[in-house]
Amino acid sequence: MKIKNAVIALPVFLGILGCSAAQAQTTSPTARFTIGAKAWHAEWLSYMPSVYSGINPDGSPALGDSVNAVEGTTRTSILPQLGVSYGKFFASVNHGEFKSDFRVNSSSVLTPTGQNLITSRTDHFKRRESDITVGYAVTPEIGLAIGYKDATETRETSLGIAPGRVPFVETKAKGVILGAVGSFAVHDKLRLYVQAGYGPARLKLRFADPAMASSKTDGSYVIGEIGLSYPIFSNANGAGLNAALGYRTQTVKTDGYADTAQQTRDLRDVREGIVLALNFVL
Repeated sequence: MKIKNAVIALPVFLGILGCSAAQAQTTSPTARFTIGAKAWHAEWLSYMPSVYSGINPDGSPALGDSVNAVEGTTRTSILPQLGVSYGKFFASVNHGEFKSDFRVNSSSVLTPTGQNLITSRTDHFKRRESDITVGYAVTPEIGLAIGYKDATETRETSLGIAPGRVPFVETKAKGVILGAVGSFAVHDKLRLYVQAGYGPARLKLRFADPAMASSKTDGSYVIGEIGLSYPIFSNANGAGLNAALGYRTQTVKTDGYADTAQQTRDLRDVREGIVLALNFVL
């Protein structure tokens, strides 16, 4: 299956502004450092392509393919965050690692004789993402940012007839993210925060099967998060501990082309769930 275009969700972590807008937007020349972590308890929906054999209307042998949308295992990932702000400028460095297993009870495997062997299948996903972001507080409640993202995802497959893991494909993505974040007063110190990011990417796919050529494609990525933040404690100098609880979603949308079926299809990879963040402002 060839990849033509993709929309891949890669995160922008603007925790400095999202959890403490006043710190990132102050006109004071004092530098502020933020050290924190975000726990993301998320579900993961992705897809599994497979090939089967059959016949054409004229009775000649033919190959077809299908794509199953599959729910992966729900897992909690810890994402460390490091940031700094100076006046209206802010920057952050972040890293995330996500894993999940996707299982189907019946999947078609072509034998050397061309027959369909039906067996269970499990795909093991592992995604690593790192980014660096710089931004500017346009108003006391809204900031704009630009970041660079580097991500690698590996997929391994194991079958019921051969439970050992076999490498399937490795995808690398690099790109630029344009982001926006807002923090708005709700009641007393409680604030509503929103984050969004979007931008172009360059993706490279390398298949473990030497019969499948490596490919490159252009794409873009998108992400969104909304929640509430609250300063657990702070001192007169602005240092303290901020907490946030919200909901985060990111989607991989791939416009793929199937060689066997000679058609395009819209493939989606969605990871979303509850996030809990703690940030120490120094």
